[in-house]
Parts: sequence; C-alpha cells; structure tokens
Amino acid sequence: MEGGDTEARQRADLVFGVWNDEGLEAMAERFWHPDIVWEEAPDFPDAGVRRGRDEAVRRMSERLELLGHIQIEVLDARRIGDNILIEAIVRGTGSASGAPVANREFFLITVGPDGLSTRFREYLDRDSAIAAAEADA
Repeated sequence: MEGGDTEARQRADLVFGVWNDEGLEAMAERFWHPDIVWEEAPDFPDAGVRRGRDEAVRRMSERLELLGHIQIEVLDARRIGDNILIEAIVRGTGSASGAPVANREFFLITVGPDGLSTRFREYLDRDSAIAAAEADA
C-alpha cells in the first residue's frame, strides 16, 4: 500500500499501540463498539464471523493461546470510504514450539460516528483487502 493518510495512520498506531502495551481486552474496551462484527480471515482454522465485543474477544483470546503474546507493527494505513485499511506485521512466539511467527496481515476497520470500530475484517492478502474496501466505498 502506498500513500497512507495521517489521520488513519494515527488511529492505527494508537489502537495497536494499546494492544501492544496493554493487551487485547484494553484495546477492545477502548476502541470496539459493544456490537462489533469481526470477520476472521477465511484461511484461519475455524474462521468465522463473531458478533459483539465479548464474543470477538473470546475468540481472539483462543487464537492467542496458540501464539502467546503478539505484537502488531503498523506498516501503513489509509482511509478508503468509511473504512481504514491497515497493513501490519503480526509477530508472536508459538506457545508449544517456541518458534517465532511473523505474518503480514491486512485489517479493514469501519469506524462509527462515535469513534468506535463497528466492523473489523482480517485479510491475509492485500488484493482481497483492497477489493473489499473499494466495494464498500
């Protein structure tokens, strides 16, 4: 992605900075609407659509059990219509293997008028993320 915008980047850095420093629950409490819809990347095991902050946090916590604590490095962020498209590197260490893991992921986040995220979609490839963002615009 090229040509990120300052406001989108600041929000992405803030949201994932809270994740990195304080954890998933703190990030969700501060930035996710209670009725958020979270769509996991289709390639993830047991991927699905989770509705509501509590269900999304519960499912994400299950995934984190496999990776332990993860850090998210924002590479780029830009607004496309009502969405913010974020490119990031997600780093962790396998809980069982101890092996380092690093995946490039794309997050498409819809932010409501109250500033809370109402929809959070994950993608493992840029083209799918951009196509979804453009389809919404």
